[in-house]
Amino acid sequence: MSLTRLIGIATCIAALTSPAASQTRDVAKWGQVGGWEIRVDRSLGDGCFAFQVFERGTVVRIGFDVAKQQIYLFFGHDNWRSLEQGKTYVVRVVFDGVSTYDGEMQGELIGGSGPVFLAHLDLSADFVKDFMQRNNMEVFYRGDRIAHLSLRNTYAAVTEVVNCQRELGFASKRGGGSRESGDPFAKQPSSRGRDPFR
Repeated sequence: MSLTRLIGIATCIAALTSPAASQTRDVAKWGQVGGWEIRVDRSLGDGCFAFQVFERGTVVRIGFDVAKQQIYLFFGHDNWRSLEQGKTYVVRVVFDGVSTYDGEMQGELIGGSGPVFLAHLDLSADFVKDFMQRNNMEVFYRGDRIAHLSLRNTYAAVTEVVNCQRELGFASKRGGGSRESGDPFAKQPSSRGRDPFR
């Protein structure tokens, strides 16, 4: 793996684990389960989350935004440099080739600087259940597969996120083809679909 690629992955990890990049005290380590880091994000009302860097460099973060009472999901990759903050991207997520979710994700900048990530900020219970119980997840953009991820240990990781959140509380204390190696977001999406993630 090249030094440039390692630096890119490290930047993604830093952004996902420290939403307020200049204030690292906003993220605290909770534990680790099966390759997933479990952390607490103070900037999201002490919301617990799990994150992992996958074999091809895709970074995933799933967790609670206690302040908004929502479950969110972020995807990131060093190659996805053309993602734009606030822009909508129509994606398809397929679990084990059988459960399909077509919907919109937003480009989100975490902590005011660093890379932009694909984000869905209000996941449905069905999506979370599939994320926990299925074996793999594919993400498609404009018909091209941009990520293929093993969901090994996601059940244990999300269960630990729930355990973490139970301990901290659920109430806010503040209030086709494959493009896995390239940048699939370089062109404008051609259509918008209904949002089944919600």
